[in-house]
Amino acid sequence: MASIKRDEIEKSIAYAEKNGILEKLNKIYNTVPSGKCEGCAKCCMESVGINLTEFLNIYKYLKERPEIYNKYIDKVLDYYFMEYKEKKPCPFLDENKRCAIYEVRPLNCRIFGHWYKSDYNLNLDSIKEKNRDYRDLMKARYGFEINEDVVEYRIEYCEKFIPDNGERLSKEERLSYLDQIMILDSQIYSKGMIDIDFRDRGIVEYFIDSLFFTDTSYNMKIKISQDFDKGEKVLKRIKKIVAVGKK
Repeated sequence: MASIKRDEIEKSIAYAEKNGILEKLNKIYNTVPSGKCEGCAKCCMESVGINLTEFLNIYKYLKERPEIYNKYIDKVLDYYFMEYKEKKPCPFLDENKRCAIYEVRPLNCRIFGHWYKSDYNLNLDSIKEKNRDYRDLMKARYGFEINEDVVEYRIEYCEKFIPDNGERLSKEERLSYLDQIMILDSQIYSKGMIDIDFRDRGIVEYFIDSLFFTDTSYNMKIKISQDFDKGEKVLKRIKKIVAVGKK
């Protein structure tokens, strides 16, 4: 059984649709200013943080398109279980550097180019420091080294993105969008239909938790990271198990 149970996901999606929550989410998305992006995909290099309502929206989109779900769930598994070995792009990025879930991409993707450079670099410095602390923790606790390229990877500030209105978003404006989506989340949590702990999750982590118990997936990830040669064989077995679950 997974940490985020399939029947609870489906009930939550049904509730969100019936009560206009997904419609409200799309209205929030539509208020994000547009801009000109060169499509280089250099920013598509992480498991971007999302909210519960966003996960439900993306999950619904993929389940209605099983060919896309089946294609990209293997990439989700690769990203999660091999995360400490190599820096992979977002698993929903296709071979042409296009987003496979562009219609339902989360807020953090939509506002990426709208940061002011000073805010962005402060956040980047904080992330880098946390990555180094986490590397040291993994070494001390489990005895393996996270690849230094992963620890030190930086998604550089995008100088080429041009907001259509000429203005980027302040920190307060960005947080306002997040607050609006948190309110939508609270409407779903308050009904008790989905029994998951409230914590920060990236898009990859949400999908992993919909497939495995959190402790199970994390323990497997640690074992794979302690011996990547054997770990690749373990990952193949995991994919076979997940493939059976798709049927």
